[in-house]
Amino acid sequence: MSGFLFLVTAANSQIQTVSQKTTIGKKTMTWTTKSAKAKELAGQGADHFMNIEFPQAYEDFQAAIELDPDFTVALVFMANLTTGETKKAFAERAIKSAGKKTEGEKLFASSVALGITPEANREIAAKLHDMFPDGSMLGLNYVFSRATPAEQFIAAGDYLKKFPDEACIYNVLAYLYIQEKKDTATAKTYFDKYLQMHPDGCNSYDSMGEYYFMVGDMENSEKYYKLALEKYPFNSSSVDKLKEIKTIKEKNKSKGASN
Repeated sequence: MSGFLFLVTAANSQIQTVSQKTTIGKKTMTWTTKSAKAKELAGQGADHFMNIEFPQAYEDFQAAIELDPDFTVALVFMANLTTGETKKAFAERAIKSAGKKTEGEKLFASSVALGITPEANREIAAKLHDMFPDGSMLGLNYVFSRATPAEQFIAAGDYLKKFPDEACIYNVLAYLYIQEKKDTATAKTYFDKYLQMHPDGCNSYDSMGEYYFMVGDMENSEKYYKLALEKYPFNSSSVDKLKEIKTIKEKNKSKGASN
C-alpha cells in the first residue's frame, strides 16, 4: 500500500508524517496511529486484504492493534475479518476510536456500525471514494460495493486506468469476465497478469487453480492449488479444492474402470 498519511504521537505532541510515496496534491485518507510499525503492518494487512488473503491480513492487523489499540483503520478491518461477538466488539472499538480522528476515519468506521444496510454501505463507499480518489484501497472498496455487475465492470475499468500497478484489480476483472460474461479467454489473460504481478502471494495461484477448475482442467487446477499452498500452507480454499479434485478424479477413475 502507498500514499497514506499517518500520525505519530511523540511525548505530548502530535507529529504528522507523510509516506515517501505521497505526493503533493494527492487525496488519500489519513491513518492515525501512534506507531510507525503499526502503520507498516496495517499497510501489509490492507495489501493482503485487497488480494483476498484474509488469514494473513488478520495476522497483520492483529499485530498492528497490539502496538496501537486505538488504531481506527486497523480496527475497522478486524471488524470486517471477524464474525459474531468478536466482530461486534471490534466494530464498537473502531467507532469509539474514531471520535477524535479525521472525518474520513469517522466515515470509514461508520461502515461497520451494527445493523448497517448494504445500501448505506454503498453510500459510504461512494463518499469515501469521492473524498479520497487517490486511495487504492478505498477505490477497490468502491468497486466491490457497486450494486450490479455492470456497475462493477465500469468501476473496475476506471480503477485499472488509475491504479494499473495494483495487482488485485486484475484478479477482480478476471472473475468478472469469467462469472458474468462467461468469457474464459479474456479472464485467462487477466489471471495471467495477476499471477505475473503477485507472484509471492498465495491468492494468485489459488485464482489460477479456480480458473482451471471452472474450465474442467483438473490437472492444471491441482497444480496451481498446490503452488498456492507452497506460498501459504493454511490457505483453506486451496485445501478444500484439492480435496474436491481428488474426489472428482476418484469418481472418474471408477467410471473408467466400470466401462
